[in-house]
Amino acid sequence: MKPSTTISLLDKYGAYIIALCWFLSVITYYNLFGLFTRLEAEKYIYEADYFIRYGSMSASRYWFYAVTIFIIAFATKIKIGLVGAFVIQACLNLFAYLFFYKALKTIFHNITAILIILYLIAFLPYQSWVVFLYTESVFYSSILLLLSVLILYKPDNIRNVAIISIALLLTIISRPLGILFTISTYLYLFYSANKKWKIILFCSSIVLVTAFYIIVNTIFSSIEDWTITKPFEEENIICDLPSTIHTTTLYLDKTAGPIYQLLYYICHNFGHFIHYAWIKLCYFFLMKRDYYSNRHNAYLLINILPMYVFAFGSLFVKNIKFREEISVFLISSILLYTLTIVLQCDDYHNRFVLSIYPFFVILAAKTIEHFVIKSKKTE
Repeated sequence: MKPSTTISLLDKYGAYIIALCWFLSVITYYNLFGLFTRLEAEKYIYEADYFIRYGSMSASRYWFYAVTIFIIAFATKIKIGLVGAFVIQACLNLFAYLFFYKALKTIFHNITAILIILYLIAFLPYQSWVVFLYTESVFYSSILLLLSVLILYKPDNIRNVAIISIALLLTIISRPLGILFTISTYLYLFYSANKKWKIILFCSSIVLVTAFYIIVNTIFSSIEDWTITKPFEEENIICDLPSTIHTTTLYLDKTAGPIYQLLYYICHNFGHFIHYAWIKLCYFFLMKRDYYSNRHNAYLLINILPMYVFAFGSLFVKNIKFREEISVFLISSILLYTLTIVLQCDDYHNRFVLSIYPFFVILAAKTIEHFVIKSKKTE
């Protein structure tokens, strides 16, 4: 088969190829893990039942997990149960991939767009969450939808800004870390705006900062078993896994709001902060864990290290189709997540870095596609 014929077939049947591979991956992950409704999932199942009974959440922080809770509540209400809730979140995941494919085709060649998605579907640590009734499946899908909207709908009219706002809201109420995309979306909008709108956006940043401050304080004030300085007090690298040895006396202020408590800790314990910040960064980016097998750690490193190298290389690659404001969103999101991990702790199963892992894949693909095109021109 000629290369041109293959490309033509991919152009014609790309969405079907993605849907088929996605379906096969779901079957594979379901056979490996089953429908996982235990541990953290029990919390959302309980909250869905609470919402059905009382029409509200048991605590304000659960509004930032609302999408998964609403899906479970809806499935319960129409009597399709937890299996039905899984089917709904899986369908959302498939829709996100197909919409993501549509967006990627506008900034990459079709074959590159397909390979990006097939890689994410095949990457077990990322895609296996589709069979867990946790918030990750919905959250990862909402991030793909948000990025797709930013690519497809340039914010040059009210309609497109409204669509972007809806996609952002979906991400925020999928999981609390979604609030970070408020900042990166704001930077995307600011970079895209003309001079007049830049002035308006700059003035509105006061509202954004105030809202961010209130939301963060609300989240940390409503969690009974967690404080904003707990990771440093317990010398956590992984959340909820405290160090068994505490040799440092910390200077803390427990009387003020959460954000002030964190700033007080950093200012008065800077050496302690920097030491653990570096360790957290290593855990966050490398993903490997002492409790993973050597084979699994090797699998992770083989995947992520080349990805990071090529992603970094994208900073020096010019691509006319790849708009600069998209790069602003991707890079600022990565930096914000990195800062958040430094200020708190990493996840037991790498769920934090996996949230933004598609961003690294996209940036890496930009570099790889550039070199492929360049090599063809020199032949």
